[in-house]
Amino acid sequence: MKNKLHVSGMRCGGCEMLVKEALEEVEGVRGAEVSHIEGTVVVDYEPETVSIALIAAVIEEQGFKVNE
Repeated sequence: MKNKLHVSGMRCGGCEMLVKEALEEVEGVRGAEVSHIEGTVVVDYEPETVSIALIAAVIEEQGFKVNE
């Protein structure tokens, strides 16, 4: 399943890599496409293994804000 999250605070490619690497370490996350220009994270995940709330928390742990 894929879900698009709107994320504020990412300013560069380094921010993208930080979010991508953190998400890809989470069990149940298959991959993530991150764009600081668009302010989005498209995450491909297994909903039976990981919740979107946990995914959002991982992004926020990196210092960024997930917008509803």
